[in-house]
Amino acid sequence: MAKRKRKNKIPIIFIALCLAIVIILGIPYIKELVATTSHEGETVTVEIPMGASTENIGQILKENKLIKSVTIFKVRAKLSDNGSKMNYGTFNLNDGMCIPDIINTLAGTYAYRPTVMFTVPEGFSVQQIAARAESLGLCSKGEFLEALKDDYNYGFIRDIPRKDGVHYRLQGFLYPETYEFYADSTAYEIIDRMLHQFEKETKDIKIPDGKSLYEVVTVASMLEREALLDVEMPRIAGVIYNRLEKGMRLQVDATVQYVVSEGEYNINRVTYSDLEAESPYNTYRISSLPVGPISNVSVMGIKAALNPEKHDYLYYHTDTDKNDGSHIFTKTYKEHLSTQ
Repeated sequence: MAKRKRKNKIPIIFIALCLAIVIILGIPYIKELVATTSHEGETVTVEIPMGASTENIGQILKENKLIKSVTIFKVRAKLSDNGSKMNYGTFNLNDGMCIPDIINTLAGTYAYRPTVMFTVPEGFSVQQIAARAESLGLCSKGEFLEALKDDYNYGFIRDIPRKDGVHYRLQGFLYPETYEFYADSTAYEIIDRMLHQFEKETKDIKIPDGKSLYEVVTVASMLEREALLDVEMPRIAGVIYNRLEKGMRLQVDATVQYVVSEGEYNINRVTYSDLEAESPYNTYRISSLPVGPISNVSVMGIKAALNPEKHDYLYYHTDTDKNDGSHIFTKTYKEHLSTQ
Protein backbone atom coordinates (compact mmCIF):
# COMPACT_ATOMS: atom_id res chain seq x y z
CA MET A 1 0.00 0.00 0.00
CA ALA A 2 1.49 3.34 -1.05
CA LYS A 3 2.22 5.85 1.68
CA ARG A 4 0.39 9.14 1.57
CA LYS A 5 2.56 12.04 0.70
CA ARG A 6 3.06 14.39 3.60
CA LYS A 7 1.49 17.76 2.91
CA ASN A 8 3.79 20.76 3.02
CA LYS A 9 2.73 22.78 6.05
CA ILE A 10 5.31 25.54 5.63
CA PRO A 11 3.11 27.84 3.46
CA ILE A 12 0.25 27.50 5.95
CA ILE A 13 2.54 28.37 8.86
CA PHE A 14 4.00 31.31 6.93
CA ILE A 15 0.56 32.68 6.10
CA ALA A 16 -0.55 32.28 9.71
CA LEU A 17 2.55 34.09 10.90
CA CYS A 18 1.95 36.98 8.49
CA LEU A 19 -1.65 37.28 9.62
CA ALA A 20 -0.55 37.33 13.24
CA ILE A 21 1.94 40.12 12.53
CA VAL A 22 -0.68 42.14 10.65
CA ILE A 23 -3.16 41.73 13.50
CA ILE A 24 -0.60 42.68 16.16
CA LEU A 25 0.54 45.77 14.24
CA GLY A 26 -3.03 46.73 13.46
CA ILE A 27 -4.35 46.49 17.02
CA PRO A 28 -3.82 50.23 17.77
CA TYR A 29 -5.68 51.16 14.59
CA ILE A 30 -8.47 48.67 15.27
CA LYS A 31 -8.84 50.13 18.76
CA GLU A 32 -9.00 53.63 17.29
CA LEU A 33 -11.61 52.54 14.76
CA VAL A 34 -13.97 51.07 17.36
CA ALA A 35 -13.20 53.27 20.39
CA THR A 36 -16.17 55.25 21.70
CA THR A 37 -14.93 56.41 25.10
CA SER A 38 -12.14 58.81 26.06
CA HIS A 39 -9.63 58.63 28.89
CA GLU A 40 -7.57 61.18 30.79
CA GLY A 41 -4.61 62.61 28.91
CA GLU A 42 -2.65 65.78 28.15
CA THR A 43 -4.28 68.91 26.77
CA VAL A 44 -3.29 69.74 23.19
CA THR A 45 -4.22 73.04 21.55
CA VAL A 46 -4.81 72.86 17.80
CA GLU A 47 -5.55 75.49 15.19
CA ILE A 48 -8.02 74.48 12.46
CA PRO A 49 -7.81 76.94 9.55
CA MET A 50 -10.83 78.28 7.72
CA GLY A 51 -11.89 76.05 4.85
CA ALA A 52 -9.99 73.00 6.12
CA SER A 53 -11.25 69.72 4.64
CA THR A 54 -11.75 66.55 6.66
CA GLU A 55 -8.41 65.37 5.23
CA ASN A 56 -6.71 68.61 6.35
CA ILE A 57 -8.20 68.35 9.83
CA GLY A 58 -7.09 64.74 10.07
CA GLN A 59 -3.54 65.69 9.10
CA ILE A 60 -3.47 68.41 11.78
CA LEU A 61 -4.76 65.99 14.41
CA LYS A 62 -2.21 63.36 13.41
CA GLU A 63 0.66 65.87 13.46
CA ASN A 64 -0.39 66.73 17.02
CA LYS A 65 -0.52 63.00 17.94
CA LEU A 66 -4.25 63.14 18.66
CA ILE A 67 -5.05 60.35 16.17
CA LYS A 68 -3.03 57.58 14.57
CA SER A 69 -4.68 57.35 11.16
CA VAL A 70 -6.13 60.06 8.93
CA THR A 71 -8.02 57.40 6.99
CA ILE A 72 -9.76 56.09 10.11
CA PHE A 73 -10.58 59.66 11.16
CA LYS A 74 -12.21 60.29 7.75
CA VAL A 75 -14.24 57.08 8.07
CA ARG A 76 -15.44 58.00 11.59
CA ALA A 77 -16.26 61.54 10.42
CA LYS A 78 -18.32 60.19 7.53
CA LEU A 79 -20.26 57.93 9.88
CA SER A 80 -20.80 60.72 12.43
CA ASP A 81 -23.74 63.13 12.35
CA ASN A 82 -21.27 65.90 13.24
CA GLY A 83 -18.60 64.94 10.68
CA SER A 84 -19.76 67.61 8.24
CA LYS A 85 -20.22 70.24 10.96
CA MET A 86 -16.63 70.59 12.17
CA ASN A 87 -15.60 74.24 12.58
CA TYR A 88 -12.40 76.20 12.25
CA GLY A 89 -10.73 78.03 15.11
CA THR A 90 -8.61 77.24 18.16
CA PHE A 91 -9.55 74.13 20.13
CA ASN A 92 -8.26 72.58 23.34
CA LEU A 93 -8.37 68.81 22.82
CA ASN A 94 -6.96 65.92 24.82
CA ASP A 95 -4.61 63.19 23.59
CA GLY A 96 -6.79 60.67 25.43
CA MET A 97 -9.91 61.58 23.45
CA CYS A 98 -11.51 59.05 21.13
CA ILE A 99 -12.29 60.14 17.59
CA PRO A 100 -16.06 60.62 18.12
CA ASP A 101 -15.39 62.99 21.03
CA ILE A 102 -12.84 64.93 18.95
CA ILE A 103 -15.37 65.29 16.12
CA ASN A 104 -18.11 66.39 18.52
CA THR A 105 -15.79 68.95 20.12
CA LEU A 106 -14.81 70.41 16.76
CA ALA A 107 -18.47 70.53 15.74
CA GLY A 108 -19.83 71.83 19.03
CA THR A 109 -17.49 74.76 19.66
CA TYR A 110 -17.87 77.45 17.06
CA ALA A 111 -14.85 79.70 17.42
CA TYR A 112 -15.32 82.48 14.89
CA ARG A 113 -12.43 84.88 14.46
CA PRO A 114 -12.32 87.50 11.69
CA THR A 115 -9.61 86.99 9.08
CA VAL A 116 -7.61 89.13 6.67
CA MET A 117 -6.46 88.14 3.19
CA PHE A 118 -2.78 89.05 2.83
CA THR A 119 -1.16 88.92 -0.63
CA VAL A 120 2.62 89.16 -0.94
CA PRO A 121 3.78 89.46 -4.59
CA GLU A 122 7.04 87.93 -5.80
CA GLY A 123 9.90 90.38 -5.36
CA PHE A 124 8.45 92.20 -2.37
CA SER A 125 11.03 93.15 0.25
CA VAL A 126 10.45 92.63 3.97
CA GLN A 127 10.04 96.40 4.22
CA GLN A 128 7.20 96.30 1.69
CA ILE A 129 5.61 93.32 3.42
CA ALA A 130 5.77 95.16 6.74
CA ALA A 131 4.11 98.21 5.20
CA ARG A 132 1.33 96.08 3.70
CA ALA A 133 0.72 94.31 7.02
CA GLU A 134 0.34 97.72 8.68
CA SER A 135 -2.02 98.99 5.96
CA LEU A 136 -4.28 95.97 6.55
CA GLY A 137 -4.28 96.49 10.31
CA LEU A 138 -2.49 93.24 11.11
CA CYS A 139 0.44 94.80 12.95
CA SER A 140 2.57 97.90 12.76
CA LYS A 141 5.50 98.11 10.38
CA GLY A 142 7.84 98.50 13.32
CA GLU A 143 6.46 95.39 15.04
CA PHE A 144 6.91 93.36 11.88
CA LEU A 145 10.50 94.45 11.27
CA GLU A 146 11.36 93.89 14.94
CA ALA A 147 9.88 90.38 14.84
CA LEU A 148 12.30 89.51 12.04
CA LYS A 149 14.98 89.39 14.74
CA ASP A 150 13.18 86.65 16.71
CA ASP A 151 14.10 82.97 16.63
CA TYR A 152 12.25 80.67 14.23
CA ASN A 153 12.60 76.90 14.19
CA TYR A 154 13.43 76.05 10.57
CA GLY A 155 16.47 74.11 9.43
CA PHE A 156 17.28 76.39 6.49
CA ILE A 157 17.63 79.37 8.83
CA ARG A 158 20.65 77.76 10.47
CA ASP A 159 22.41 77.92 7.10
CA ILE A 160 21.81 81.64 6.63
CA PRO A 161 25.18 83.32 7.28
CA ARG A 162 25.49 86.28 9.61
CA LYS A 163 27.15 88.98 7.53
CA ASP A 164 28.09 92.53 8.38
CA GLY A 165 25.99 95.03 6.48
CA VAL A 166 22.94 92.78 6.01
CA HIS A 167 19.77 94.74 6.74
CA TYR A 168 17.48 91.83 7.60
CA ARG A 169 18.74 88.26 7.90
CA LEU A 170 15.39 86.76 6.82
CA GLN A 171 15.16 88.91 3.70
CA GLY A 172 14.57 86.54 0.79
CA PHE A 173 12.93 83.78 2.82
CA LEU A 174 9.39 85.10 3.44
CA TYR A 175 7.55 83.20 0.74
CA PRO A 176 5.40 85.28 -1.67
CA GLU A 177 1.85 83.94 -1.54
CA THR A 178 -1.74 84.87 -0.71
CA TYR A 179 -2.36 84.06 2.93
CA GLU A 180 -5.38 84.19 5.19
CA PHE A 181 -4.45 85.39 8.67
CA TYR A 182 -6.58 85.92 11.73
CA ALA A 183 -7.08 89.64 12.20
CA ASP A 184 -5.43 89.47 15.63
CA SER A 185 -2.35 87.56 14.38
CA THR A 186 0.97 88.75 15.77
CA ALA A 187 3.91 89.78 13.60
CA TYR A 188 5.71 86.65 14.79
CA GLU A 189 2.84 84.41 13.64
CA ILE A 190 2.74 86.07 10.22
CA ILE A 191 6.48 85.69 9.68
CA ASP A 192 6.46 82.12 10.99
CA ARG A 193 3.71 81.16 8.52
CA MET A 194 5.66 82.66 5.61
CA LEU A 195 8.87 80.88 6.64
CA HIS A 196 6.91 77.64 6.92
CA GLN A 197 5.63 78.19 3.38
CA PHE A 198 9.18 78.77 2.14
CA GLU A 199 10.27 75.49 3.69
CA LYS A 200 7.29 73.68 2.17
CA GLU A 201 7.79 75.11 -1.33
CA THR A 202 11.54 74.50 -1.45
CA LYS A 203 11.81 71.11 0.29
CA ASP A 204 12.48 69.24 -2.97
CA ILE A 205 14.99 71.73 -4.40
CA LYS A 206 18.55 70.43 -4.44
CA ILE A 207 21.41 72.92 -4.11
CA PRO A 208 24.44 71.69 -6.08
CA ASP A 209 27.90 71.42 -4.56
CA GLY A 210 29.78 74.69 -4.67
CA LYS A 211 26.66 76.78 -4.11
CA SER A 212 24.67 77.68 -1.03
CA LEU A 213 20.96 78.32 -0.61
CA TYR A 214 21.81 81.86 0.50
CA GLU A 215 23.75 82.56 -2.71
CA VAL A 216 20.95 81.11 -4.85
CA VAL A 217 18.28 83.14 -3.05
CA THR A 218 20.42 86.26 -3.43
CA VAL A 219 20.59 85.77 -7.20
CA ALA A 220 16.88 84.92 -7.34
CA SER A 221 16.05 88.10 -5.41
CA MET A 222 17.63 90.18 -8.17
CA LEU A 223 15.80 88.21 -10.85
CA GLU A 224 12.47 88.84 -9.12
CA ARG A 225 13.08 92.59 -9.28
CA GLU A 226 14.73 92.77 -12.72
CA ALA A 227 12.56 90.41 -14.79
CA LEU A 228 9.03 91.56 -15.46
CA LEU A 229 8.57 88.53 -17.71
CA ASP A 230 9.08 85.16 -16.03
CA VAL A 231 10.49 83.70 -19.23
CA GLU A 232 13.46 86.10 -19.05
CA MET A 233 14.55 85.05 -15.57
CA PRO A 234 16.96 82.29 -16.74
CA ARG A 235 18.45 84.61 -19.37
CA ILE A 236 19.11 87.39 -16.87
CA ALA A 237 20.56 84.78 -14.50
CA GLY A 238 22.95 83.84 -17.32
CA VAL A 239 24.11 87.46 -17.59
CA ILE A 240 24.71 87.62 -13.84
CA TYR A 241 26.85 84.47 -13.81
CA ASN A 242 28.72 85.50 -16.98
CA ARG A 243 29.69 88.80 -15.39
CA LEU A 244 30.69 87.13 -12.10
CA GLU A 245 32.88 84.69 -14.01
CA LYS A 246 34.66 87.57 -15.75
CA GLY A 247 35.07 89.53 -12.50
CA MET A 248 32.80 92.31 -13.76
CA ARG A 249 30.53 94.37 -11.56
CA LEU A 250 26.95 93.19 -11.92
CA GLN A 251 25.55 96.73 -12.19
CA VAL A 252 22.02 95.60 -11.39
CA ASP A 253 19.78 98.64 -11.02
CA ALA A 254 17.48 96.89 -8.55
CA THR A 255 20.31 96.69 -6.01
CA VAL A 256 20.71 100.47 -6.19
CA GLN A 257 16.96 100.97 -5.84
CA TYR A 258 17.02 98.74 -2.77
CA VAL A 259 19.72 100.88 -1.16
CA VAL A 260 18.38 104.31 -2.09
CA SER A 261 14.75 103.54 -1.23
CA GLU A 262 15.71 101.64 1.95
CA GLY A 263 13.93 98.58 0.64
CA GLU A 264 10.65 100.35 -0.17
CA TYR A 265 11.20 100.35 -3.97
CA ASN A 266 9.19 103.55 -4.20
CA ILE A 267 11.48 105.27 -6.75
CA ASN A 268 11.00 104.92 -10.49
CA ARG A 269 14.39 106.06 -11.75
CA VAL A 270 17.99 105.59 -10.68
CA THR A 271 20.20 108.68 -11.04
CA TYR A 272 23.93 108.77 -11.63
CA SER A 273 24.45 110.00 -8.07
CA ASP A 274 22.43 106.99 -6.82
CA LEU A 275 24.94 104.68 -8.49
CA GLU A 276 27.63 106.01 -6.14
CA ALA A 277 25.76 105.06 -2.96
CA GLU A 278 28.13 103.26 -0.63
CA SER A 279 26.58 99.97 0.38
CA PRO A 280 27.50 96.26 0.28
CA TYR A 281 24.24 95.84 -1.66
CA ASN A 282 25.20 98.27 -4.46
CA THR A 283 26.48 96.15 -7.35
CA TYR A 284 27.70 99.28 -9.15
CA ARG A 285 30.27 99.65 -6.35
CA ILE A 286 31.20 96.03 -5.57
CA SER A 287 32.50 93.26 -7.83
CA SER A 288 30.42 90.45 -6.38
CA LEU A 289 26.91 89.49 -5.42
CA PRO A 290 25.20 91.90 -3.02
CA VAL A 291 25.78 91.08 0.64
CA GLY A 292 22.32 89.51 0.83
CA PRO A 293 18.94 89.14 -0.93
CA ILE A 294 17.14 92.32 -1.94
CA SER A 295 13.64 90.81 -2.11
CA ASN A 296 11.69 87.69 -1.25
CA VAL A 297 11.66 84.96 -3.84
CA SER A 298 9.44 82.34 -5.42
CA VAL A 299 10.32 78.81 -6.48
CA MET A 300 10.39 80.07 -10.07
CA GLY A 301 13.08 82.61 -9.17
CA ILE A 302 15.11 79.99 -7.31
CA LYS A 303 14.90 77.55 -10.23
CA ALA A 304 16.00 80.26 -12.66
CA ALA A 305 18.98 81.05 -10.42
CA LEU A 306 19.89 77.36 -10.36
CA ASN A 307 19.40 76.89 -14.10
CA PRO A 308 20.75 79.99 -15.87
CA GLU A 309 20.48 80.11 -19.64
CA LYS A 310 23.78 79.38 -21.37
CA HIS A 311 24.81 82.29 -23.62
CA ASP A 312 27.48 84.97 -24.07
CA TYR A 313 25.40 88.00 -23.10
CA LEU A 314 26.92 90.48 -20.66
CA TYR A 315 24.46 93.37 -20.95
CA TYR A 316 20.71 93.95 -21.11
CA HIS A 317 18.31 96.87 -20.96
CA THR A 318 14.58 97.42 -21.27
CA ASP A 319 13.15 97.22 -24.78
CA THR A 320 11.40 100.59 -24.95
CA ASP A 321 10.03 99.90 -28.44
CA LYS A 322 8.07 96.83 -27.37
CA ASN A 323 7.25 98.40 -24.01
CA ASP A 324 6.08 95.02 -22.70
CA GLY A 325 8.64 94.56 -19.95
CA SER A 326 11.05 92.58 -22.14
CA HIS A 327 14.76 93.29 -22.49
CA ILE A 328 17.35 93.52 -25.25
CA PHE A 329 20.44 91.39 -24.54
CA THR A 330 23.87 92.10 -26.00
CA LYS A 331 27.38 90.65 -25.81
CA THR A 332 29.48 93.84 -25.87
CA TYR A 333 29.24 97.30 -24.40
CA LYS A 334 29.33 98.78 -27.90
CA GLU A 335 26.27 96.71 -28.88
CA HIS A 336 24.64 97.66 -25.61
CA LEU A 337 24.99 101.36 -26.39
CA SER A 338 23.90 100.99 -30.01
CA THR A 339 20.60 99.38 -29.04
CA GLN A 340 19.58 102.07 -26.58
